Amino acid sequence: MGKPKPVTEQRPTVRDVVKLSGYSQGAVSRAFNGQGGISDSTRDKILRIAREIGYCPNPAARNFKRGYSARIGIILPNLGNSNYAEFYEQVDLVNTAGGYSTTLALTHGAAVTEANTMLHWSAGEADGLIVNPVGGAANLDLYRRLKSWRYPLTFLYHPFGYEFDAVYVNYHEPLKKALMHLRDVGHQKIAYVGLSNLRGNLFGKLEVLLKLLAELNMRFDEELSVFDVAGSAAGPRAFTQWGAQGRRPGAVIAYNDQTAISLYSDALKSGLTIPGDLSLFGSDDIAAASAIALSTIRVDRAAMARITTEILQNRIRDFDSPIQVHQMPSE
Repeated sequence: MGKPKPVTEQRPTVRDVVKLSGYSQGAVSRAFNGQGGISDSTRDKILRIAREIGYCPNPAARNFKRGYSARIGIILPNLGNSNYAEFYEQVDLVNTAGGYSTTLALTHGAAVTEANTMLHWSAGEADGLIVNPVGGAANLDLYRRLKSWRYPLTFLYHPFGYEFDAVYVNYHEPLKKALMHLRDVGHQKIAYVGLSNLRGNLFGKLEVLLKLLAELNMRFDEELSVFDVAGSAAGPRAFTQWGAQGRRPGAVIAYNDQTAISLYSDALKSGLTIPGDLSLFGSDDIAAASAIALSTIRVDRAAMARITTEILQNRIRDFDSPIQVHQMPSE
């Protein structure tokens, strides 16, 4: 027997719909775009024929003619922190309900990656961007250039004053309650484990922590703090550093839940008890935090995704509308 012939069937085109329906290409276009000028029965027939042959309009081609992509870009540091993964999922749900698609890029903390992605997507790949910026505002000049080009941007966690649309989290009250509890159980000196590149961010956890410690007459244990590490690497790094120093802190505020969970795991390996030997406090309220009864800060990610998307879409509709900087409550 000879080899089977390869399948040569081609993807159906609008010409196939025109030919099979007997209507003009203009009528077919109106049927797909929801425009008037044709009867309901004609529209139904055209759409039925298209479904039967598997024809679907090319959204990129349609949107190119209209001047938009119907796509929102979101740029995040990573997905290793499940807070980001859960937030992205919520954004995608909001966009889908609103007729948009969502595209994702990860920077892994690299300013060059962020800049290249923003330039590429702003050239027509996405109608606007939701960005969790890399530390140190390394690409601030690029953000300003995109704004001068009238390209919509909304930033997460880091509001650059009132220069751009932004959504950030108010950590003040829950972190204050945590510190007051730690003080009540005997801790006067608090260490921090996590990223330090947000120290200049007035709304970041580390900056809020430093101000609250001063307000409550507590001390920041900078010597036993461990900077520029987060997630699963935090525990091994912290306990190696503390071992070399010959002592460890009694209480730690962690950058996020995954950082705290890593510290928790290495504490148990070292024979320590939580919170007897080491008090830990996280942030994000990810699912894994509840499994170890971790004290943490919770933000309504679904609400945050909805508000962030609404602010960006408002900027897309009316670029000259007032800047919106929204503060999310936490608990």
